[in-house]
Amino acid sequence: MEHGRFNTPAALAKEPFTAAFWTLCAPFLFPVLGATLLALAWPGFNQILQGNTTDPNSIGLMWTAFAGFHLVHFAILSFWSERIGAGAFAGSMKASQNWIIAAILLGPVILILPNLVAASFFGGEQGWEYSSDVNEDLFSTANWGPAYLVFALVLAPLLEEVTFRGVALGAMVVRGVPPVMAAVISSAAFTFLHLQYSIPALVVVFVAGLAFAWLRLKSGTIVVPIIAHIAANSAITFLASLAPPTTP
Repeated sequence: MEHGRFNTPAALAKEPFTAAFWTLCAPFLFPVLGATLLALAWPGFNQILQGNTTDPNSIGLMWTAFAGFHLVHFAILSFWSERIGAGAFAGSMKASQNWIIAAILLGPVILILPNLVAASFFGGEQGWEYSSDVNEDLFSTANWGPAYLVFALVLAPLLEEVTFRGVALGAMVVRGVPPVMAAVISSAAFTFLHLQYSIPALVVVFVAGLAFAWLRLKSGTIVVPIIAHIAANSAITFLASLAPPTTP
């Protein structure tokens, strides 16, 4: 596999419009298509989204379906990346022991530190990070199950890193876009994928995206931001599990 600057696969320059599709369209298309199929096959799905039911079994089934859609999305993206010669993960999956340790240690800092700053300025109350039209019960610790944890801790970080720090960032860098600009653009696209969050929380996502992009460029491998993202989500999930339950 031929590599360009920052060890980015040169093959990512082959199909720029397809790369743009995977970055700008597919992250919205697959969830919308999945939600549409769920609504058609499962009448109670819309009731969950609207907050009219908080049955843990129903919410768990929803997260199982979402995890399945993410897995299909990643499989198709990975097949395309492999086909054009960029590798199944749109970048090298090899990293030194030092970089792996750094990813594990830096991942939680990348997400927790901006969260603390944003909470001190804009929030502080439970739920400040979500948009007002989002059913927060979907993310309640009481409704966490195996499907949600696999989705949040593994599938989402894997798919998002391959999409935004692999395909998006790599395709721009190999075509001559300055790395700082490529990091900003790919992080902006990454941020717009998280519209379930409030404006302050979206700022946190953007800052985290820049940090993950820096790890990708500095390490020369996609596995480092993947590990950092998994570590970040794991730390946030662990801290959320320690929070006392809300009282009605």
